[in-house]
Amino acid sequence: MILLFGDIPAMALLMRMKGHNGILPCRMCNIIGLRVPDSRATTHYVPLDRSRHPVVRADPTATKEYNPSDLPLRTHDEIRSRAEEVQLCASGEDDLAKLYGIKGMSIFFHLSSILFPNSFPYDFMHLIWENLIPNLVLWWTNTFKALDQGSEPYEISNHVWQAVGEATAASGSNIPSAYGVRVPNIAKNRSYYSAEMWSFWTLYLGPVLLRGRFQRQKYFAHFVRLVRLLNTCLQFEITDEEINNLRQGFAQWVMDYEA
Repeated sequence: MILLFGDIPAMALLMRMKGHNGILPCRMCNIIGLRVPDSRATTHYVPLDRSRHPVVRADPTATKEYNPSDLPLRTHDEIRSRAEEVQLCASGEDDLAKLYGIKGMSIFFHLSSILFPNSFPYDFMHLIWENLIPNLVLWWTNTFKALDQGSEPYEISNHVWQAVGEATAASGSNIPSAYGVRVPNIAKNRSYYSAEMWSFWTLYLGPVLLRGRFQRQKYFAHFVRLVRLLNTCLQFEITDEEINNLRQGFAQWVMDYEA
């Protein structure tokens, strides 16, 4: 049985998972979350290669790198066991819940037809259109959590990004309204972007407007590969071969992203 929820936060509440506030923030696998070094942020992020993180360096037993094709997946029995442990904890319940990323027993454990976490869908809208794509834009424009561009020049210069924004806004005059709402200037009015706007910009405008904008072609090619994967995800029907291509494609895309 697969449960579908219109309100994804309600799903997380009913599953009783902590999400990004937990040390194990993913409900599908046991990848360990890390805090941003020298930051007061309480949320965790999950880089595949964490070999240079100060916490990992200080712990010889810590995992240095995860393989996206072979993550330590959660199981129904493990989630239930940890949920029971948190539920029965007499003291330190909050610390244990944070460690496991599980706040207690879910009401769905009473249904034998439900398997954790497989019976619960991914939140594609928030994961992709309101997280991944906006974060990519922040990386490209040197505004992601005050981090610099690292060892390679993947940033788009400000004057070039301003031109992309102007072209984004102007494109609405030539696109029929049947395709969706008009997308505003991405360089100036990004806070107005809805998931629908991010989707339209990514799938239809980005591949045209970003062509030739990066200092190195490989970053544009990397973006286009993502667009192809997302288009496959949005098909009404997906073959077994396409599912395998998606698994391999996203795994390779993430490894190239962190390279």
